[in-house]
Amino acid sequence: MSTLPLFLLFSLLGISNARFAAKRSASPPHTLVIPVGLDENQVYSVMVNMSSNPSPQSFSLALTTSTAFAIFFRLFRLNVTCFGCRISTVAGASCDSCGGVPSYNPSASSSAQQLPQSQDVVTLNGNASGSLVRENCGLLQSNGSAWSYPNQTVAVANQSASFFSPNVSGMLGMGMAPFADSPAANWLARNPDQPTFSYGMALNPPSNFTTDGGVLHWLQPDQSFYEGEVQQKTMLTANASNSNLSSWFVEMDEWSATGSSSSPFNITQSGVQLLTFLDPLYASIVFPQGAARSIYEDIPGASKHATSAFAHSWKLPCDAAFTLTVTFGSFSTSLDQSSLVVKQADGLCVGAIQEWIDPNATEYLLGSPFIAVLYLIFSYSQSGQGSMGLAARAPPSSKLTPAVIAGVVLGSVAVVALLVIAGVLVCFVCQRRSKKPRVRKHSKTDITPFPSNIYDSSHSCNSVQTAYSGRPYSPRAGLLDDASNPTSPDWGTMLLTAGGGTETNTFPGGTTFNDSHDSHANYHTDMHSSAELINLDSPPPYAIPGQRSMPPVPLVPLRKNRRPLDS
Repeated sequence: MSTLPLFLLFSLLGISNARFAAKRSASPPHTLVIPVGLDENQVYSVMVNMSSNPSPQSFSLALTTSTAFAIFFRLFRLNVTCFGCRISTVAGASCDSCGGVPSYNPSASSSAQQLPQSQDVVTLNGNASGSLVRENCGLLQSNGSAWSYPNQTVAVANQSASFFSPNVSGMLGMGMAPFADSPAANWLARNPDQPTFSYGMALNPPSNFTTDGGVLHWLQPDQSFYEGEVQQKTMLTANASNSNLSSWFVEMDEWSATGSSSSPFNITQSGVQLLTFLDPLYASIVFPQGAARSIYEDIPGASKHATSAFAHSWKLPCDAAFTLTVTFGSFSTSLDQSSLVVKQADGLCVGAIQEWIDPNATEYLLGSPFIAVLYLIFSYSQSGQGSMGLAARAPPSSKLTPAVIAGVVLGSVAVVALLVIAGVLVCFVCQRRSKKPRVRKHSKTDITPFPSNIYDSSHSCNSVQTAYSGRPYSPRAGLLDDASNPTSPDWGTMLLTAGGGTETNTFPGGTTFNDSHDSHANYHTDMHSSAELINLDSPPPYAIPGQRSMPPVPLVPLRKNRRPLDS
């Protein structure tokens, strides 16, 4: 009877733990910041590593949302009608027509797996073809590490005519189809507990004066980059009639164009299906022919200008002023002439809005000029269904991140420390300049018998006498100053000798000096002895008889009023 309740209890505990584990494992991933580059041709690109080798091959790949395939390619132009890129494409090492861009060499990678199939890759600008491989890839983050996505299918082009910048080696597809070969499907397969794969796109406006193209917020959008509500639009799979443009579309609800006060006009279209795709691969906005012409017919001086691989452009006066507003659900955003009138290097101004070459095309392309003014969020479920969110870009945040705060604090401390050190050094220098030299107060008991430079070792003993031509040992002044002079000190003397002799000198008030004793320890001076009793043949320093080759030893200053030592 007790077995059944225990069984039920353990079953309930197991279900509870499983639900808790599933809930815990399904927590949203952290946001990874992927830097986006921008070149002079207005191509947005990211860096991708190829291979699991310690030193992988690295390439700059252009961003595209029209297809799910990442493509490494060197494109050559063909008359094609199909767009649907099927794979990641990279320029092959054997491609002689790839313009010298960095190329991928599968044979140099330990993780490359050659596949038997080949693939044609088509864009609006051209196509490329080559063999397929599976490779371990890594998307470079802003912190220098790489987000890994292994077993990515890659098309290695063996022929092309490049239409990208010289350093762009391919294309990274981030679209919806074919979903099985996309980086999103790769990540979801490795994370089955995650319901969706998402990323946010915050691009900077196209410019020839910066290489900073913005950022991708990989795996998790960054809410600080947008404001207001996010308008979600379901991605619709392309059909046979428009698959040459993109693999997916969303429905735009309305667009309108308005002129300036000097050339007023107002054109609006809504109430019909306005299929639209957004792709930063293209630096233009492309409308159906009827919609584009209705705008330029109301702008004085506008005329047809040139034709690209897929669209016609229009020439405009550089002071043309008008506004384009697009609406998706409850979200609307506008572009004015600062984005819609593009001044070229030759001084000619053209419109960012172009028209399809195909008169039957009814779809809309919103390229990088439009994408750069808002925040896009792309999400893909485990089943492959996609959605696109649109939100207004938030103004530059004034909030400091912890890293910025730490940098400001450390910088402030360093500046304060430098100021303190500089102040201390200035004070020290000022004190040194203002402080007078210290002069030692003359003591009445200090005696300096003769200057230290009166004798030169290069002179002989006979030349010593000439050193005293001036005071205090001038022959006219005598050895000592007059005792009547109040400034003249009393003199005591010390007899100096060299070892080995037996001669002694005696004077009143002194003692007999013997060469067997230390010269400094064997002089005595009587405080009552008179300096007038000293009668020496020559001024100091005294030379030792019989030792002319030896230099004289100077006297040591004596102190007055010293009591005689006991003999």
